[in-house]
Amino acid sequence: MRKIIFVFMIFLLVFPSLSKEPFEKRVEKILDEITPGLIEIRRDIHANPELAFQEKRTSSIVANYLRKLGLEVREGIAGTGVLGILRGSKPGPVVGMRADMDALPITEEIGLPFASKVKVVIDGKETGVMHACGHDVHTTILLGVANVLSKLRNEISGSVLFVAQPAEEWGDGANEMLKAGVFKDIKPEVMFAFHVDDELKPGFVRYTLGYSGANCDGFHLIIKSQGCHGSAPHSCVDPIVVGSEVVLALQVMVSREISIHNNTVITVGSFHAGTAPNVIPQKAEMRAIVRSYGEEQRKILKEKVERVIKKICESAGADYELNYYFGTPSLYNHTELMKKILPTVERILGGKNFLVEGLPEMGGEDFSYFAREIPSVILGLGVCPPDVKSNSVHSPTFLVDERSIPIGVKVMTNIILDYLKKK
Repeated sequence: MRKIIFVFMIFLLVFPSLSKEPFEKRVEKILDEITPGLIEIRRDIHANPELAFQEKRTSSIVANYLRKLGLEVREGIAGTGVLGILRGSKPGPVVGMRADMDALPITEEIGLPFASKVKVVIDGKETGVMHACGHDVHTTILLGVANVLSKLRNEISGSVLFVAQPAEEWGDGANEMLKAGVFKDIKPEVMFAFHVDDELKPGFVRYTLGYSGANCDGFHLIIKSQGCHGSAPHSCVDPIVVGSEVVLALQVMVSREISIHNNTVITVGSFHAGTAPNVIPQKAEMRAIVRSYGEEQRKILKEKVERVIKKICESAGADYELNYYFGTPSLYNHTELMKKILPTVERILGGKNFLVEGLPEMGGEDFSYFAREIPSVILGLGVCPPDVKSNSVHSPTFLVDERSIPIGVKVMTNIILDYLKKK
């Protein structure tokens, strides 16, 4: 009998992983312990939101939390960005997880006990500040994943980078972190991220293969005139009429010159001219966003928009100033990487019916800057409370079901663990 016990102990020493619970079970146990603390952190961040590049308090919370877990922490990247580095006990690949930290200039209208009461003045007007896009949830999940993995680091082969990013809502926080050298001496081979999904309930995850976010380019156009009396329109160029022609011509261009297979949206969301009904003004000013997928398509659209505006203004004899710019690039979910992680997501959620395949969307997401350099995927995490029928991000009534937080931590932790094990 003693000999059998001795042989069994030698066997466990040679194959120690067989003597331990599976990672998945251990992740669940750790999550049970840390979830109440994560909820407290989320509520604290929600009650104290900060606008783009002003996330000093939030980034301090992130840095201090990661430091207490024993991670190497680098602060002040692109102003308020934070990088946490968890090094496993064995060599292996480097993977990254990103969360955005900034809030929006929106006055919160839901009566939560931890609702934001922060106020700021923008363009002379007071407005509230609110986490109306779920960045408080993203940040909390990042901290939760770091916590779980820190407790398993002795069995991790490789390193995990935790990127807390400023200014996603401005569309350039990720780019600023890259320019500041966030990955100058340690670069992930893949990156993962979540974005809250305001339509799905907790326990569901949405994925999109290929493009999941659009180029968000745009232009600022000023059409000029000498101005004249409204009773004598022949005396000057009418910039309102010319501008109206431009708005309509751009929609015709999209519908008749762009392939139906190349998703394109041009929205003139701002058009201002004149101060009196009997005066033809000296200028009309408009701003637009041009949405598309891929680098080639955005270049083609720039040329077409410039041509349309030039020809219309020339035909009317109108001088103009046009500033066309390239903004946040389109976000591409790496197809092979997505297919690689979906079995993990399916297993953790409990079946294929909890996975929802999404269609490409035309919104912007500056995680795309990371995805241009590193194979990356972003997943939509269901956060809509079961009793809420209408729930929209960027709304003063946006509401999150906090049960989504431990689900997000569990899914992302297992994605990272499975990726590192398979490598």
